[in-house]
Amino acid sequence: MHFDEHLLWIMDHKKESIPYEEDVPDRSISADEWVERNLKKDHETIRKNIDFVRSLGLKCDSVGWCGLDLNRPDIDELLARIQAFALKEKLYLRGYYSRSHGDFESEWYLLASDHLSYVDWDYAEAVDRDGNPLTLEEVKACQIPKTVQVLWSAPLPHVNERFRDCCLRHGFSGVDFYWIRDIGRYRAAQFFGLIVDRMVPEFACDHGLTYSDSKNCEWKNFDHSEGSPLYRKYRALGGRLTTLSQMFYDLDVSLPVRLPKNLMPETDFAYIHFYRSDYNCRGVLIRKHAAETLIAEKAVRKDYLKPVALYEAEPEGYTILKSEPVRYPAPEVVRRLEAGYEALKQNPKPERNASGKDALRLFRQMKRVRPEDFRKGLAGKIRETFTGTPYEPLAPYYAVSDGGDLSDEYAFLSHAESVRETREYERKIMNEELLGDRCVGIVIATCADGDVVVFCGDGSVRRISHETMDAGESWDTVAQFFFEAMSDA
Repeated sequence: MHFDEHLLWIMDHKKESIPYEEDVPDRSISADEWVERNLKKDHETIRKNIDFVRSLGLKCDSVGWCGLDLNRPDIDELLARIQAFALKEKLYLRGYYSRSHGDFESEWYLLASDHLSYVDWDYAEAVDRDGNPLTLEEVKACQIPKTVQVLWSAPLPHVNERFRDCCLRHGFSGVDFYWIRDIGRYRAAQFFGLIVDRMVPEFACDHGLTYSDSKNCEWKNFDHSEGSPLYRKYRALGGRLTTLSQMFYDLDVSLPVRLPKNLMPETDFAYIHFYRSDYNCRGVLIRKHAAETLIAEKAVRKDYLKPVALYEAEPEGYTILKSEPVRYPAPEVVRRLEAGYEALKQNPKPERNASGKDALRLFRQMKRVRPEDFRKGLAGKIRETFTGTPYEPLAPYYAVSDGGDLSDEYAFLSHAESVRETREYERKIMNEELLGDRCVGIVIATCADGDVVVFCGDGSVRRISHETMDAGESWDTVAQFFFEAMSDA
């Protein structure tokens, strides 16, 4: 079976946590000077790494991580140049290797996706079927982007109500649902936990294929030299793994799971589950005809479903793991949640459609109640310059206050701060060449954790992670953002 290989890689120094006392035993420099020296060294390495990646005609992010298609025709030459440069500069290669099989005919599909679902979970205490304590997730459903159909969670993912309704309507076997309680303020698509009783007893996976030479990663200090058991596994798996294993200081290996053909249950839904602190693999499996029905009725997009290869004999290079049972909420808990869902349908929450008047009225009220948290309104002459610019819709808010604390979570930036932060945001976006979703706009607020809030060109507002630059929570309008941010206060 043909497969595609991908590598996300970077060059840097060894990631060993050496304390100051050990690194500078003669105290020839102070602790502050030692920290400054290490920071300078890191910055020089990042610059050197980025320059080298771009000299190869490749793209990278702001610190040098680079994505590489291992199926490209010139890959041998590229890998040789990368290894030579790392040796010359005395740098170490770290990477994430992944493999995919693309579309092929299979009787089973894994509910999976490359889409991230940024969710701010709350939790409630319940009991499982054996009466033991069980923690259940709760969510503000109105904060979930409308494009999200599956929430990645533990032990199994959660699906939206269209998915649930399609399964119940067609009577798919082996699956039931419980409501993920919605604690948000506004009407939104609801999500449901999956109760899948049939477990696939074993599966083939990539357990034990990841290694690291770092002293800080003792749990994956595996010998990957030529002739070692790990190297022999790589050779059996084929592709570029043997080459990479002789280049990389540490390598994270991710392969698609495979399922035992003769042990698959006669149901429409099943699951695999294995969880340890150093390795976990879990997922929901859907039989082909059920998956095709879900796609046809638009209950789930095709990109959420990955075909799974089946095996009769143990596939070489893989590890066979035994599945472990998943704990589900007790029947009385499920019934109580179902009653809550029915009550919600009978008495739905208000629509999430705050108007500009609603937001401005609350803004003025907040300034009267907490005048110390807000600034003086921006001068009219400056606001007049907003006409025809991205700031024009914000003029009424700046007329009330040129920035201030909307809540403990969100701080509205002054116009001058917004201009400065927008320049910095644009610089970061330009440097993140691997970023898929490029949210372009002006930065209008900052968050308590360092994230920023961007007012986009299409009129929507999105929260951008300060760590990954990915977009998370979103609001349809700027009025909606202001109203909800201040309502949280």
